[in-house]
Amino acid sequence: MDSSANNDTSELNEFGLIARLAEFGDVSNLQNAETVLTGIGDDAAVVSTPSDQMLLTTDAIVDGVHFRSRDERWYDIGWKCAVSNISDIAAMGGTPDHALVTLGVPPGASIDTYLEFYTGMNKAFEKFGGRIVGGDVVSAPTMFVNIALTGHPSTGPDGTPKTLRRSEAKLGDLVCVTGPLGSSAGGLEVLLSGETNPSGQILIDRHFRPTPRIELGNTLVASGVQCAMDISDGLVGDLEKLAKVSSVGITIEMATIPLAAELIFMVGTSAIELALSGGEDYELVFIASETVVNNLPEDALKQITVIGNVTSDQLVGGNVLVVDGNGESYEPLRKGWDHLNG
Repeated sequence: MDSSANNDTSELNEFGLIARLAEFGDVSNLQNAETVLTGIGDDAAVVSTPSDQMLLTTDAIVDGVHFRSRDERWYDIGWKCAVSNISDIAAMGGTPDHALVTLGVPPGASIDTYLEFYTGMNKAFEKFGGRIVGGDVVSAPTMFVNIALTGHPSTGPDGTPKTLRRSEAKLGDLVCVTGPLGSSAGGLEVLLSGETNPSGQILIDRHFRPTPRIELGNTLVASGVQCAMDISDGLVGDLEKLAKVSSVGITIEMATIPLAAELIFMVGTSAIELALSGGEDYELVFIASETVVNNLPEDALKQITVIGNVTSDQLVGGNVLVVDGNGESYEPLRKGWDHLNG
């Protein structure tokens, strides 16, 4: 982004928009500003990192696929866009550092839209870590946003940088989640239905303002956990990805999956389906031995629920089995979001 561009906002033009958005990345306004050696204003940013290892992630959102511009909740959309990337860093047990943001701007877009969007995005980075140091603005038929985010690993029990990986599940390990599931999907259902009551509003807020588990991810690494991922596309679907990479079979028990009281109140028996396949909760699912789980700090133990275990290994392709309260196999109505097939 070129910070030398003029600040004329009377009409939406590339350089005027860049100049206004660059104000959000002013180094003087950033936390840990010392890591930004050269920020917005040159052809590339120059940054430092607390570790000799760097985490890299990127995620994109598209109008009509991941959000609806007609809702005009630009602050919330900005927040959630940032969190979807921050959560990837949390899933590795790391801490976010620096972000590059690419905006696709459709004809007739309002500059106020992007200022509100950037405010929400910036507030999420301010709360959970990370800062915008550059990016790009391009013309596009549909609004889209892409964030590329860097981070650094936290320290393991041996004092060296460690990351959480999907490939480290072992036979006999416990499967745990860090919070109630299905609330984001429930919030979307409430939003689409138009219902308004306090419980529904709580779910809508959880849909638009999820919390990435950065601190808890760091705690897991420090406690010796090696295997985790975030729940973005649905519990069963995401666990299947993990099981495949680890070549294991996983069994989860429906009765143990944590559900928010507001979700049960709003959707009743459909709550478990949303928990199994809803996605966008951005909680962590992690897998570790019973010894490691029992030795987690008390504050962390209060936030987690054991929902199953690893039941087989050396299983090519992996497998996830859901069982009901009678121990019978249960097939979810839908396993989760597929970015190419919906």
